[in-house]
Amino acid sequence: MLGRDKKTVREDYRNHTLVAPSAEIRGDIAFSGGLHIQGKVEGNISVSGDGGKLVIGESGTVKGEIRVPDIIINGRVEGDVHASGNLELAEKAVIEGNVYYNLIEMVVGAQVNGKLVRQGERKHLPAPEKKAEAAPAGASEANT
Repeated sequence: MLGRDKKTVREDYRNHTLVAPSAEIRGDIAFSGGLHIQGKVEGNISVSGDGGKLVIGESGTVKGEIRVPDIIINGRVEGDVHASGNLELAEKAVIEGNVYYNLIEMVVGAQVNGKLVRQGERKHLPAPEKKAEAAPAGASEANT
């Protein structure tokens, strides 16, 4: 979304939910389609079914774990974030927790106070070669 050409992307906006800036929700949310948060949510957020996109706007706050394939954050999150698809952190994003991602895009100004953990396919690299330990310089002279 940040600076990309979107002419091939078409979304069905009939299945989108908005949490308005004045709204405050306490409890877990399971959704399908799209969820746009401008208000406050205290609870875990997950997708029921396949797909799903979460957008946390500049005034949005989430206190809880997030498990959604595609996420755009420009607000505040207090909890772990799990994105199996794309994760975009806009300039006013603040995350207090670990971030588990497959593909991430961060803009200057975004903050993550936790670990960034890459998910998905891992390449197994060969172990580094161990150097043979050199004998102490005086050890060979003492034996002669």
